[in-house]
Amino acid sequence: MKVLLALMFILMYAECQRHRHQKCKDPTEESLRNKLLRLTPDSLLLGEPEHVPDITMKRCPLSINTSSELIQDRSISPWSYRINEDLNRYPQMIVEAYCLCKGCVSSKSNHMVSEHFFKEVPVLYKSSKCKKSRYIYKLRYIPIAQFCVCRFR
Repeated sequence: MKVLLALMFILMYAECQRHRHQKCKDPTEESLRNKLLRLTPDSLLLGEPEHVPDITMKRCPLSINTSSELIQDRSISPWSYRINEDLNRYPQMIVEAYCLCKGCVSSKSNHMVSEHFFKEVPVLYKSSKCKKSRYIYKLRYIPIAQFCVCRFR
């Protein structure tokens, strides 16, 4: 009888724990946005995206596109943009640069390379902890490529 009661208690406890973990939900988009703005009021990350990501990945051009209005096309180290996505962070999607060439367009030298320029940006990462049935998000700074530059090896 004691074994049966102990087994029932263990099963009930396990069921309660399972339901307890299911109740944890993501905070609303608005509350995450407000938290990030509160923690980093100067954050430009939450504005309208100023760069449009590519639908398909671009390739290294043979020469500089002097007729383009876009600085990334006129650069000797051209770049474009793609989406950096992480479902466990807010914002989940961030636009980041990628270099189109290994070297530099105007240089025939092997001594020049195209390299990302990174900026640390604030984001919120989801923790496994729950408070008031909502996941807790913690502030972190992550490097995001902003553009590409040409430099000597």
